[in-house]
Amino acid sequence: MSRGRWGTGKRWVLAGVATAASTVLMGSSPGAASAAPAAPVHPPVSLPGDGHLSPNVGASSGIARGRTAPTANSLDWAGYAVTGPIVTSVSGSWDQPAVACSGRKAQQSAFWVGIDGYAASDPTVQQVGTDSDCTKGSKKHPGGAVYYAWFEMYPASLVVLPPASYPVTSGDVLSASVSGTGVDYVLSISDAGRWSFTTNEIAAPVPLAASAEWIAEAPTACTAGRCKAQPLADFGSVAFHGATVNNGAVNAPGQTDTQITMSKNKKGTIVKAATTALDPTGRDFTVTWLQN
Repeated sequence: MSRGRWGTGKRWVLAGVATAASTVLMGSSPGAASAAPAAPVHPPVSLPGDGHLSPNVGASSGIARGRTAPTANSLDWAGYAVTGPIVTSVSGSWDQPAVACSGRKAQQSAFWVGIDGYAASDPTVQQVGTDSDCTKGSKKHPGGAVYYAWFEMYPASLVVLPPASYPVTSGDVLSASVSGTGVDYVLSISDAGRWSFTTNEIAAPVPLAASAEWIAEAPTACTAGRCKAQPLADFGSVAFHGATVNNGAVNAPGQTDTQITMSKNKKGTIVKAATTALDPTGRDFTVTWLQN
């Protein structure tokens, strides 16, 4: 999908959500969750050359504690990434946004927390999140809204939580976390007391544990080796709150937090989704959709 590495990705066809819904999760072990059907899933493909965008570092206004932080432009991410010490845990919550589906093309937006994926050298990404998507419409009718939860241990395939057992709707408050050391990881997501899901996973190869992220994403689809960020669904805005890395704030001393803007070009002159500065606690921010 990439729910994963910056500029790298895979994406499954939206119709696969309905297929996956027939599979019921029976527990929290790695084998309990069934991946989306093989047919609709595009395998992960690394973008050639500049697939990983180099951070465009500059001044950012209003960052907590009276300092400025690096900023970066991305073709598919908006939110925050933290680098510095070894990352052993990341967590955060977000309010599931309602998606506006007005066109006939499929449109996608993903919201997640994760470890790794920010650097081009990362071989893995450990992440968990949700989607607010628009299905492909017809000549007479626009596409419809689809909401669902998922996790991914990139480069392994995305795993969608069956909507019948783990429903997601607009307005829900999702809380998620990823923690681990070595190759052993625990990924959890819950929906405001309605349901919770936890899985223990083995990462392969060994993760670098070099970054933490809280991201709104335009997932990437790959066809015949060519990868492209999909149209970003109009999610309005998504509020991330309670974001922590290693049990501390996003802008805690000893680490570097980068504010990421999603744009249509590498220079960042055509913005698709804008990220606010961190609030005074260093744990809350908002990403706003501007265009697809």
